[in-house]
Amino acid sequence: MAVSQDIDVKILPACPESTAEISITQQPISVSVGGKTLKIYSQQTEPATSPRLTVLLLHGQAFTSQNWVEINTLPLLASWGYRAVAIDLPGYGQSKDVSLDGVSQEDFMAALVGTLGSLPVIVSPSMSGAFSLPYLFSDPSGSTQRATAYIPVAPVMTDQYTANYPESQLPTLIVYGENDEQLGSRSHDDLKVLPASKVAALPEAGHACYMNQPAMFHNVVYQFLSSVEGQED
Repeated sequence: MAVSQDIDVKILPACPESTAEISITQQPISVSVGGKTLKIYSQQTEPATSPRLTVLLLHGQAFTSQNWVEINTLPLLASWGYRAVAIDLPGYGQSKDVSLDGVSQEDFMAALVGTLGSLPVIVSPSMSGAFSLPYLFSDPSGSTQRATAYIPVAPVMTDQYTANYPESQLPTLIVYGENDEQLGSRSHDDLKVLPASKVAALPEAGHACYMNQPAMFHNVVYQFLSSVEGQED
C-alpha cells in the first residue's frame, strides 16, 4: 500500500497576476434529482481561456460559498486557468430554503456533478464530507469516474469509509490545520491510507485552516492542481 506524501506548505508566489479584474457570477444551478429540480445558489469564475479543470467548492456547517469569495479563492482559481464553482449546499446560505426531502447526499452530489459538464476537483471542508464522502467512496473502485481529484479539508464521517479507501485511485490532497487536534487529526489518520494521496498540514491553523492560512492553503492547492494536470497529460 502506498504511503501518502507530504506537500510543501511554504508560501510561494503561486499566482503573480492580479485578480482584481476577474468577475464573480452569482447564479442558480438547476439540479434535477429524485423527480424534482433544486435551485442551488452558486458563485462562479471562469478563466480567460478554455478551463483546464473545474473546481467545485463545498463548505462547512458555519460557512457558505461567500467564504471562498472573502479569501479570494474563486478569482485565484480563474487566474490559474481553472473554472471555479462554489455552491451553498441545500439548507445553507442562499440555498437555505432548499430541502433534499428524501434525496440522499450521494444522489444530490451525482446530480450536481452532472450539471457541470466535466468531472470536477472537489474541495470539501468539514460538514460537506457528508456529501462528498458517500459520493466518492461508497463504491471506491469508481471514484475516478466521479471526480478528477479530491481535496478534503478535515471533513466529517471519514471513519465510515476506512475499509473502502485502499480501493480508490483518486488523486487526493488531505488538508488540515495542525491545531485541529480533533477532526483534523482524526480525518488525516483515516484518509492517509488512500493510495494516491498527499498531505498538507497547515501550521498555526485550526479547523477552518483555509480561513486561518489562506495564502498557504492556496499555495498547496495550486501545487496539487498542477500535479493533477500533469497526471492527465
